[in-house]
Order: sequence, then C-alpha cells, then structure tokens
Amino acid sequence: MSEPPILEVRGLTKAFGRQEVLRGIDLRIPQGQTTVIIGGSGSGKSVLLKHLIGLMQPDSGEVLYRGQRVSELDDKARAAMRARFGMLFQHSALFDSMNVFDNVAFPLREHRRGLDKAEVKRLVTESLHALDLYDVEHKFPAELSGGMRKRVGLARATILKPEIILYDEPTTGLDPIMIKQVDDMIAATQARLKVTSVVISHDMASTFRIAHHVAMLFEGRIICTGTPEEVRNADIPVVQRFIHVDGTGPLTATTRSGSAAAPPAGGQL
Repeated sequence: MSEPPILEVRGLTKAFGRQEVLRGIDLRIPQGQTTVIIGGSGSGKSVLLKHLIGLMQPDSGEVLYRGQRVSELDDKARAAMRARFGMLFQHSALFDSMNVFDNVAFPLREHRRGLDKAEVKRLVTESLHALDLYDVEHKFPAELSGGMRKRVGLARATILKPEIILYDEPTTGLDPIMIKQVDDMIAATQARLKVTSVVISHDMASTFRIAHHVAMLFEGRIICTGTPEEVRNADIPVVQRFIHVDGTGPLTATTRSGSAAAPPAGGQL
C-alpha cells in the first residue's frame, strides 16, 4: 500500500478480565477498497470492529483515523468521526417499533437536526431507491424479508454518505442465493459511493467474491494479510485449513473479477 491508510491499527491489545481477546493487532485499511477480516467464531473480529469505530478503547496500542489517534480525540471530534462511518450490523439491527422510513431517517435526525422534513424525505427516498427499495417506507421490519432488511440496514448506514462502511458478519444465517445477493450489494455500494469497506466474515466464498484485501485473525493476532490470491496461496497451515474447510478451496473459489482461482503455490507472504 503506497498511499497512507485511512485506518491503521498499531499494537492493539484488549482483554476482558483474564481473557485476552486481542494480543497485539497491526493492520492497515486502504482507502476506497474492500478489506475483509476473516477468522473463526470467538476470534475477536467484532471486538476489533468496535475499536475501529471508537466504541471500545484498547488496553494498549492505538487506532489511527487519517493518521490521527482516535484515543486523543475529544468527545465532539469523536462524534464527528463516527458520523463518517456507516455500520451494517449482523442482523441489520433495525428498530422494530419504527417503520422503514423512520429507521433510515434515524441518522439524519441524530446528526443533522437542522434538516427540514422535505429534505429528510428526499434523502430517505434516494437512499432506498439506490438499493432498489420502493414503496416500503411505511412497512415495519417484521413485514420484510431477510434480504430486504439487509438493504434497509444498508440504506440507513449510507444515508450520511460515509467514508467508511463497516459490515459485521453480513451474510450470517442466509442461504447461498441470498449470500450472493448481499455480496453484490456490498460490491455495488462500494463502487457507487467509492467508500472504504471493512467486512467481518467467516464465509470464504463471500470473502473471495468481494475482497480487495484479506486479513486473518487467529488467537488474537493478524497472522496473514494480502490480496485474496496471496492469502489463498499463503504457506500457513491454519490459513489453509480455514479457507478450505467449507469446500471453497482454490479450485472452486472465485475472485472479485469472477476468474477461477489458481491452485496454491505454497508461497510465503
């Protein structure tokens, strides 16, 4: 990465009591691309994501946003930074008591309170239509399919035109067809808005479809980073076991461009 990263993690550690979750994370997130952080359940992926957005403070180490230490920001500056982030939670995290319109409008009402009702309506409609959602404003989350809830969640996450979108396990619990649709949605959003995307995932087929860069978290450390091809070819046994266990090994995985993956060359990153 020749250009400075938009987000950088240096020596980050986090423990809860005696349980060490993050044990010295070093990671660079390039601007305007999709980075997928992979790892098993309980490996600390979601904890790392919360540090990136400043919802958690590290025990040691630091997170930098555009070269500035997040820990040194005052409350006002940290709130302004968070307004530049969008987040799609694992189960969309829509407010059940609010209809679609009010769910998507929520960030506007929190961060841009000077907008009049007409402008709020215009922005909500624009965000929904960009994701092919029509005539759903008055529906409630319980009335939507799983895929529609994901799209409404993404409309809410992107309505402030963020620089960075964080996705926490966006394909968990979905069938393969719906996973592909969510992957296409993430890729299309990244291309349309030119945003930096950070995706937490354990789905390797999904990872190889959308990632420009991949980082694997194992036992509290980043043990492998690179392009999808470099990670597939990494001569690291735990990486090879993880990326092949679901049948999406080198002969079946596809890259973002759709080309067939090459067999592992055993090269060290």
